[in-house]
Amino acid sequence: MKKLQEIAEEISRNTGVVTSAKDVEKILSASASTNHFWEIITLSQKPFPVVAEAVEILRKEGFVAVTEEKEIKFTEKGMEYLKEQNIFPKRTYTCPHCEGRGINLSLLSDLIKKFDEVTEDRPKAISDYDQGFVTTNTTIARIALMAERGDLEGKKLFVLGDDDLVSIAAGLSQMPKEIVVLEIDDRLVDYINRKAKELNLPIEAMKYDFRDKLPEKYIGYFDTFITDPPETVDALELTIGRGISTLKGEGCAGYFGVTLIEASLEKWNIFQQILTSKFKVAITDIIYDFSHYVNWDYLLTTVGKPYDFVHVEPKLNWYRSSMYRIETLKDSKGIENVYKPVEIYVDEEAIIYKGEKK
Repeated sequence: MKKLQEIAEEISRNTGVVTSAKDVEKILSASASTNHFWEIITLSQKPFPVVAEAVEILRKEGFVAVTEEKEIKFTEKGMEYLKEQNIFPKRTYTCPHCEGRGINLSLLSDLIKKFDEVTEDRPKAISDYDQGFVTTNTTIARIALMAERGDLEGKKLFVLGDDDLVSIAAGLSQMPKEIVVLEIDDRLVDYINRKAKELNLPIEAMKYDFRDKLPEKYIGYFDTFITDPPETVDALELTIGRGISTLKGEGCAGYFGVTLIEASLEKWNIFQQILTSKFKVAITDIIYDFSHYVNWDYLLTTVGKPYDFVHVEPKLNWYRSSMYRIETLKDSKGIENVYKPVEIYVDEEAIIYKGEKK
């Protein structure tokens, strides 16, 4: 039987994503807990291509079988392999009330209700901009987190990209002094501005591609920024660098999500070095699985690998990201305010990756 390290090396060769024996162990543990592919990703918290390739290798080795319903089930041989490798089903003890965020949303029940009512006609997520918005509870939890940290009430808030409609939730909370949204999708720009006018919210939205220069008037203007960046290394660096550039100075804050589903720990390490060494900010919080995303309609038409077990509708809100909070120090600096042509959405770890196997 193949050793975990041998499986890991095969995954690395086939995907171009660095994979360890421990990664394989976590995927096996998750697979022992559920037979649904998308939940295996959620439980293992490993990049999509790694999980998909691991399941395919396990199938070829005869450790798992895929049913007509696309369920992934361990064979007798697979059960013996788990026992031999001393691997057990993944256990979860997440609080069902706060979903692991540590935030009491019952205090914001009126805001949740109002937000749902106001955004009932929100634009659908589209693949053009790799969109996928978060649940209402996630949006309101973001408002609560910023408020609790002293980064929202009476502050100027910058939102870079807003398919999650955080700007509207923040406006409805009546806490920020001013909210500015820069967003590439004309539908969202128009929608946010229309809602702001209808509800008399202190929000202004403008069309913007974050590869372009920021408007000079917003450099050093805001107290807080929030964004949900694409997850290539270049896009992470550019998006967060832009956000930091908009902050007034020492003691300001930035909030953003990073997944483990499209960003491996290798990528996290590179990005964290950029944050602390290049931008010279402090990472004050990383809240695991803070953001839960609503399943988007175009998922199964854009996955970049042809595995049959992938093509099944998700049974849960499986896509999650961890919330980062950074705070500026006296020597913190953003990125140079010039046009930066970078690959935004696609690399070897992306769900929509369509490159050849390495």
